[in-house]
Amino acid sequence: MKHNIQSYLRDINRNVELIDENKLQQIKEHWKTEFQTHTWKTNIYLIGNGGSLSICEHISTDLNKRCKIRAHTLSNTSMITALGNDYGYDNIYSKWLEMNKLGMYDYVVAVSSSGKSANIAKGLMYAQEIKANTLSIFGMNGEPIIPENRRNKFIHIDSHNYGVVELVSEIILHSIVEDLVLE
Repeated sequence: MKHNIQSYLRDINRNVELIDENKLQQIKEHWKTEFQTHTWKTNIYLIGNGGSLSICEHISTDLNKRCKIRAHTLSNTSMITALGNDYGYDNIYSKWLEMNKLGMYDYVVAVSSSGKSANIAKGLMYAQEIKANTLSIFGMNGEPIIPENRRNKFIHIDSHNYGVVELVSEIILHSIVEDLVLE
């Protein structure tokens, strides 16, 4: 089915309007508190595949440059293929987080259009084992991988269109960045 621009924009706008503003504000407040309290300890690790990884790279850049927060993505192809070769592609994120000594003051932000990627699920489960904070943003039929609580949040985007899920994910993350800007 072809989408004209107006129906595409309606789907984006509908999903932006469905964002739970209270939950998003809680996430922002938690992040602000954690970064002010544990500035020297806190890192953000952003994980995603394909277009979602591109979003992670963009947000990582903004967090580093605009917010002065250490943010990282696994976008080095040599490292991705080395981890995939040695541990299996499903384990690239969990092994990368382990190698980077993910800690309890750190955050793992997962972006996935489908919410079904095994490598992202395993990365989030590793984060839970370490008691790191997580934010998962999924679309389509994605479901929480980690039970929600104060340290683990989940945002579902109610669309089966990859572009809509990716754009709304980026809008959510840009909203968080804007509240963290230290300039």
